[in-house]
Amino acid sequence: MVGKPQPAVRTGQGSRPQPWDLVLGGQTATGSAPAHALVLGGIEGARRRLTHSDEAVRLATLPQLLQYGSAGLAELIEALAGNSSWAVRLAAWRLLSQLGQPEAERACRTYSPFRPVGGAQGVIVAYRRGERDFAYADLEGADLQEARLGGINLWEANLRRANLRFCNFNGARLRQTDLRQADLQGAKLSGADLQGADLRGSDLRGAKVSGTSLRGSQLSEETHLEERVRHIWQLQNWGGQGQDFSGQDLSKADLRELVLCQIRLRGADLNRADLRGSNLEGADLGGANLQRADLRGANLQNADLEGANLSGAELRQAQFQGANLRRADVSGANLTQANLEGAQIEGLKHSGSRIAGLIFPDGTPIKPWWW
Repeated sequence: MVGKPQPAVRTGQGSRPQPWDLVLGGQTATGSAPAHALVLGGIEGARRRLTHSDEAVRLATLPQLLQYGSAGLAELIEALAGNSSWAVRLAAWRLLSQLGQPEAERACRTYSPFRPVGGAQGVIVAYRRGERDFAYADLEGADLQEARLGGINLWEANLRRANLRFCNFNGARLRQTDLRQADLQGAKLSGADLQGADLRGSDLRGAKVSGTSLRGSQLSEETHLEERVRHIWQLQNWGGQGQDFSGQDLSKADLRELVLCQIRLRGADLNRADLRGSNLEGADLGGANLQRADLRGANLQNADLEGANLSGAELRQAQFQGANLRRADVSGANLTQANLEGAQIEGLKHSGSRIAGLIFPDGTPIKPWWW
């Protein structure tokens, strides 16, 4: 559950091409070189590829510079300072910002690819005026403690080392945002999108993550977060097939479209959890709290839901074939077009449930007299 190891510039490698640096054309990202041609490697080859018309070639070249010591560092700084592609400049900045070298840090400050927005005060004033789009904003080290910024767009913004304690980011767009070493203690992140965010070294203790997407986000051993948040991150990024999360608090968690076959969630709190489209085939949900959970289109075939509380749950088009629903409670639940064929329902509580199009345990859509 940690991010990739931080890169380090190798100082033992010279800047001249080595004997093995000549490679067959067409086998590397060198653009239009014919398959039989030889292509110059080493630092000189990397320099040429950084001027290639194809942005993808330039992006692929940047990490290679890390092996060429001070010469490679100089080329990275040059790419940050003057490349015509903003994506290349941003990628160079991200590599340099991880090196921990004074020269690299100075370059990151001097040639920042991010958009100046007047710091914390500038954002707060503009937000109050109705502006919400702060994508690519440069807010490194900004003090936004207790700021109310619900629904703000900080896509790919730089919030490294920012003070975001108790900040209201409900519904915020924080995709690909750099939050390394940011203080997010007690922050409100309900419904926020942190897909691909860099959370290495950040502090998320006490953060509210109801309905928050952490898919693709990066953590490290230095990231501080509570067990509940770590479990949600693990499920969103690795799934939970065959894993044991019995008794865990996963209430209001975003667990949409996950592979959770044979997962153990016995006695778990899934109150108001979003499980739309998830595969829970064969899952153990005995005694689980699924009140008002959203299970639309979920696969619960052969799952054990004995004694589970599904009252008020959204169960439209859910698949319960062969499931154990003994003594479960679906009172007030929406079972429209759900399938209970072959399910065991002795002692099932179902008062006030909606059953239009429901397939009953006998495989027919005909409501039995005892329902």
